[in-house]
Amino acid sequence: MRLFSFTHTLQASPALAGGICLVLSEVLFAGVGALVKHLSTDLTQAQLVFFRNVFAFMFLLPWVFRVGVSGLKTSYPGLHLFRSITGLIAMYCFFQVLANMPLAPAMMALLTAPFLVPIVARIWLKEHISRITGIAILVGFVGVTLVLEPDKTDFNIYIWLALICACLVAVNKCSIRKLSGTEPSARIVFYFSGIASVVSFFPMLFDWTPISTASWLALITMGLFATIGQLFMTKAFQLASPVKIGLLTYSSVIFAAILGYVFWQEPVSAGLILGTVLIIFAANMTIRQRWL
Repeated sequence: MRLFSFTHTLQASPALAGGICLVLSEVLFAGVGALVKHLSTDLTQAQLVFFRNVFAFMFLLPWVFRVGVSGLKTSYPGLHLFRSITGLIAMYCFFQVLANMPLAPAMMALLTAPFLVPIVARIWLKEHISRITGIAILVGFVGVTLVLEPDKTDFNIYIWLALICACLVAVNKCSIRKLSGTEPSARIVFYFSGIASVVSFFPMLFDWTPISTASWLALITMGLFATIGQLFMTKAFQLASPVKIGLLTYSSVIFAAILGYVFWQEPVSAGLILGTVLIIFAANMTIRQRWL
């Protein structure tokens, strides 16, 4: 009975269902970030990007065999290509950031993207931004400032790379929203993983280092997490507008902080805690469109 009631609630509230899918995707993406940081000491960034995409692509092959060639047909090859290239450039930038910054601040620097998502969605998708959403964005910005502690953080090249990545991610999330009107989640992820695998193969050839058995297992796990995370994220933006649920992306910083503390003894500062509270409050505002 409780399961039926919960399922009915999700069906009645696409925003809630989309929010849950997005949080689940961010749990997995935090895991991907931790694996990238761990593997960066032994493998090159070109290898990490290629294998993250190729293993994700391989995990989708059962779906490809099930739907056949007809299931891969799309009316938006150009938009798939645009989404894949912008996502791949963002990935190269972000993997460099993860390798050279503490995990939680690195994730948070990337997560300036949700501030840009409503702006891109308004311009590109013609979606309305409510007054509460606008204020929630400002509250979220304050939270990010507390987490990054700009008075203690040098604005080096990795911060700039994270900001470039955030801009590309905002465009990427809105392109998913644009595609999701006619394209199923698996097809969107399939084209992204396939195109990204082909493009990232050639840089990897010129930046190769031997890979241990343990690293192979970690790479496979990273691909699995990334695939499931992409499917959850794509489903989330099919269910609800990025304007309404985009700020829930910040939940990944909580998981990243936990992983950073456990595996790298990265400190959990007062700014991180207070900033995260503000971000959760802002996310609640934007998804419920209420002050409390």
